Amino acid sequence: MRWRSREITVAWGLWLALGGAGCEDQRFVIGVFAPGQGGGGSVPERPRFEAPAAMTELNSSEREEDPTLTDDLLEIYFMSDREGNRDIWTSRRAGVGSPWDPPHAVENINLAESIEDTPCVSGDGLRIWFYSRREPEGTWLAERASRDDPWGTPAHVDALAVEGATVMGAHVDPPGLHVVTGVTPADAETYLAIASRERPEDDWSALVPLAGLDGPGDEGGPFLFDDGKQILFRSSREGGGDLFWARRPSTDAAFEEAESLGEPLNLPEERDTDPHLSPDGAVLFFASTRSGVADIYEARRVAR
Repeated sequence: MRWRSREITVAWGLWLALGGAGCEDQRFVIGVFAPGQGGGGSVPERPRFEAPAAMTELNSSEREEDPTLTDDLLEIYFMSDREGNRDIWTSRRAGVGSPWDPPHAVENINLAESIEDTPCVSGDGLRIWFYSRREPEGTWLAERASRDDPWGTPAHVDALAVEGATVMGAHVDPPGLHVVTGVTPADAETYLAIASRERPEDDWSALVPLAGLDGPGDEGGPFLFDDGKQILFRSSREGGGDLFWARRPSTDAAFEEAESLGEPLNLPEERDTDPHLSPDGAVLFFASTRSGVADIYEARRVAR
């Protein structure tokens, strides 16, 4: 069994106190409920972006997906199979707007006999979650003391395993207290699930379906932001795979009906997936097959 919104003030601003990018909650607001609206059938205005541009310095003739960046947008991680296997690759740049260095496979994380995929780097660049098919298959975590240090030996995150299902695409909030991920049972399509904990050193609770987001297709690639009240994700409910957005009035409520981000981000007959927003909400990074193979793209938010 699978588990299955009046006018809106739109505000874009960075909340500085606990701001974070990377695969973590973003502290800016895209769609804001007007005072007194609550959940009662309200539909916030969805974010809009300009036509995307391919990140040619990072892409190859093979498949690149799953971009995830540090808070300063100077370090990126992504999946690439340019060497014949799905591995995690990385690149750095001197400043925003500067060219990216030639990408390279991440040391101490990829295994020749395994598949590594769906990386998620913390905003400070000191932790990285990723999927691995090594034994035991599932979500793994590696850490490092500084961004100039190599990644330490990865450890399997036992608490994020689901019996009889593949768990991949983990996304953790800045305090390390919430994680959203895709779960694919053996006999069903992928759905989004969430787990929590009281302290970062505690084990995660059991993963439970994220209420309101289970459509008629499969869902994955979650990017939770606005203190958990907004989410971007990939869904096949309108075709092979498109980017969607949803909003809820509080973290205790179910998400309102999801909306497609539409063109020019989503293109008919193409697979658009793996959203990642910059800390100020100005740039969306994602993967798309519009070039004929999955590549990484960036799109600027439409100024309002």
